[in-house]
Amino acid sequence: MGIKRICVCSLVMCLFFLHLDTFAQKKGKKQERKGYEIKFIFKEIPDTLLYFAYHYAGNTYMYDTLYLSPKEPYTFISKKDTLLPRGIYSLANQGKVKLMDIIIDSSTTFSVKASSSHPNSIENIQFINSPENEMMNTFFSTMTRYQRKIYSLADEIKKEETSDNPDILQIAERKRERYLYQDSMRNYMFNTFDNNPHTLFVKAQRLLYDIDMPESPRNTDGSLVDSNFEYNYYLNHYWDNMDFSEAALLYTPVFHPKLKTYFDEVVPPSIDSIIKYADLLIEKAKDNPELFQHIVRYITDKYERSKYVAHDAIFVHIVQKYYAQGLCPWTDEAVLERMLTHAKKLSNILIGRKAPELYMADTNDIFHSNYEFNCKYTIMWFWDLDCGHCKSMTPKLIEFYNRAKDSLDFDVYAVCNADKEKLKQAIIERQLPWLNVGGNKANMDYRIVYEVTSTPVLFVLDREKKIIVKKIGIDELEPFLRNYEEGKIRY
Repeated sequence: MGIKRICVCSLVMCLFFLHLDTFAQKKGKKQERKGYEIKFIFKEIPDTLLYFAYHYAGNTYMYDTLYLSPKEPYTFISKKDTLLPRGIYSLANQGKVKLMDIIIDSSTTFSVKASSSHPNSIENIQFINSPENEMMNTFFSTMTRYQRKIYSLADEIKKEETSDNPDILQIAERKRERYLYQDSMRNYMFNTFDNNPHTLFVKAQRLLYDIDMPESPRNTDGSLVDSNFEYNYYLNHYWDNMDFSEAALLYTPVFHPKLKTYFDEVVPPSIDSIIKYADLLIEKAKDNPELFQHIVRYITDKYERSKYVAHDAIFVHIVQKYYAQGLCPWTDEAVLERMLTHAKKLSNILIGRKAPELYMADTNDIFHSNYEFNCKYTIMWFWDLDCGHCKSMTPKLIEFYNRAKDSLDFDVYAVCNADKEKLKQAIIERQLPWLNVGGNKANMDYRIVYEVTSTPVLFVLDREKKIIVKKIGIDELEPFLRNYEEGKIRY
């Protein structure tokens, strides 16, 4: 897994050039704020209405629709006596294309002027009575000038290097100039951050930049002490630039992508690692109720809905450690009960756990256990006579059984949702070669215990009857077993 580095030159404009396609109508929870009034004075745009929207949890939601003021020419006004949370807001034209971002921080009554028909251009915007937005505008304007000069020098360097007779001295001079501009840009950026540490703009901007990476330790011969040093340092310091006391970062377009990247690309994909770093992150947010709630809910939803079969262990862990301990008061009682019940059921059939022992009768009323096979693998096959997918998949399992049963050392414990007589007939007609049980005679309701909500469902147990995989397709079964035999499967 590589370290995803963030380029200063490309991401410094992220907040400004983030485009919106559409606005949803749902609104997130707001912080307590007094009323506000913001005037947008745009003399040359053709629009008769604008959209004012806010960011929350990775989405953009409508907050207000602005119409031309009948009393003030060229002016769109957003004014309410209701709450307006601190955050980054977006203004879009009537085609729902974003024109600009603004910061709502300490100023709640201010004006925005555009000097041309392009209010999405930094140079054309003026903020009045909003120091934080003036700072943001100055910052982006200055950074843009630096970037333009750096790109221009890069073009000159490339042009000279690819010429028929490159001037080595000129190339060296241009590279020196480029380095000086890059250094100046970086100094300007961090001076802005250091001089305005408590502003929401700076807190949001800091999240866009990677942590400072120390040199990797080396042995006396110059070789690396640890080839994974950079990755491990990055993983363990990923959140160093995050202010966990600032809930308003939830209302920006920068926090949620960073959270998503953390679990999708940074945290090791093993179950134990995900649980470890999820707990560490939740611990960082424990003193900020809104951040704590968002992070816990994000992790819960992500791993409850995950397509990966082993991720339900993460969901179970989060539910048992946080929801079951009364640490999630935002959860409706009925929803909480559903989550606790679901987690309890899943906890019995997690990968790595010993499968619940099931006793069911065959067509001769002889009871059999899913533990009775003394082979390397037991395949539990839950199916139904009338299930269309079962009809197409069962012949594939028969073919695999007849071909690889001995070489892979497995057997099949097939559980059919049918009465004895119908199952007898099916065994003959479909030439089912394995142990078949079914009907209603059993020591448990397997549909509940094994979460068989639809058919077919497949579980694979090892010799100790521990679950090693579940709910995969027949086409995935043989590749899984062969990879497992070679030690290639890790959770």
